Amino acid sequence: MRDFAFGSAVVAGVDLLRRRPLATLAVALLGAPVAFANRVTAVLASHFMIPAFSQPGSASVISTTTAGVNLLVFLLGVSVMAAAVSRGGRIRMGGDELRLFVLSLIAFLPLLIVLVTIGVASAITTIGRLAGVWEDGVMFTALGLGAVLALALTSRLSLAGPMTVRDGRMRFMASWRLSRQRPWKIFGVFLVTVLMGAAVAGGGEYLLILAIQALKLDITMMYDPSLAIALKAVVKPAVLAHVILQGLLMGLAVVIQIAPTAYIHRQLVGDPVADQAAVFD
Repeated sequence: MRDFAFGSAVVAGVDLLRRRPLATLAVALLGAPVAFANRVTAVLASHFMIPAFSQPGSASVISTTTAGVNLLVFLLGVSVMAAAVSRGGRIRMGGDELRLFVLSLIAFLPLLIVLVTIGVASAITTIGRLAGVWEDGVMFTALGLGAVLALALTSRLSLAGPMTVRDGRMRFMASWRLSRQRPWKIFGVFLVTVLMGAAVAGGGEYLLILAIQALKLDITMMYDPSLAIALKAVVKPAVLAHVILQGLLMGLAVVIQIAPTAYIHRQLVGDPVADQAAVFD
């Protein structure tokens, strides 16, 4: 049974940034269009949501549609970044990206089931807590176990991306079989890199907001009865700068989480060292 170095897997994204900084930053910048699209959908949603407040059904449709569009845009951006990372930083749009996008939609379905289960468990435990049946500890334990289950499931499917790029066809269940070799070790890497990515995105955004406040820049989302005027505010220099940097942070967080899967995949399938160096050098 093949193995991989835990530490090398965890820092694979950082190592990729160190070895190929320009290519890696270019991949991370693919997060900027995603962030820009989210900003536009937020403006569109607010434009149609405010008149719909008196109609709860319409407001619900708008919220659901906005969330769905943002999810699709995010998954598309992640698919392009994942394919680029698997190719060592080479960005292009083609079959690999399309296959990874479809794969991400398939992978999201079981994850959605887990998330819905967590939501139901949260509602039940909240009702139980309010009724005095359960304590807060029970609720948080249930939520924690649900979150661990979701992360464990995602980690087992995480190798599907690099396998799909390598083989030129979707490799969904093959990832499950390959990750069976070192399931807990892969889960450990996945958990650590998720926390690292969250620290980069969240910590970076916090520092970014502090800088914006210090410079007294206005990046607030503007509502106007005229949709054209509201959308114009999205392309203000300060807003665009914030969106680009926000997207870069998100892209770096994605790279930090995706690069380890490419490293683990190459170790477990036994690619030659030279091939591995060609990807990360």
